[in-house]
Amino acid sequence: MPEEMKPIRADPGGYDVMTDAVLALLAEYGKLLDPPREIYFEDINKTGIAFSADDGALVYTETQDVLGGYTQNCQYPFYVVYRIASTAEKQKLYAQRFLDTMGKWLCMEPAEINGVTHYLTQYPALNQGRKITRITRFNSYGLDPNEDGVQDWLLPVTVHYINEIPPEW
Repeated sequence: MPEEMKPIRADPGGYDVMTDAVLALLAEYGKLLDPPREIYFEDINKTGIAFSADDGALVYTETQDVLGGYTQNCQYPFYVVYRIASTAEKQKLYAQRFLDTMGKWLCMEPAEINGVTHYLTQYPALNQGRKITRITRFNSYGLDPNEDGVQDWLLPVTVHYINEIPPEW
């Protein structure tokens, strides 16, 4: 069984670049909804949708070319949080299905939204030598509700990207 890869360092410059890219992607998704919804970064009220970076931007592998430039394989893990204020099973199923549909769309899989199949066809262009190569998701799940019935549903997502660092000469 292969060992799990561990990050070798943080990509501090990638944190802002990737946070902005994810926010743009989620805003694009929110516009597909009827009615359109805004998805915020780490700002959620009693109900709503937000996302939060998990560990920041991380470098997993790094290779140096013969000219002194570097290629880094990086990841930006984050969670989409969908907060509901209901103990009804129907609302919980809706939250879970909502997040699963969002995950499909982020991973460039067909996603049916309001009876129409949508596809994400390209990832946002990044700056500073970075390029998104793919996005992966895991199963969504609900956390334990608090006393007033408010419950957070989470969708763990990881953006995989390359960071090309030119030689310094």
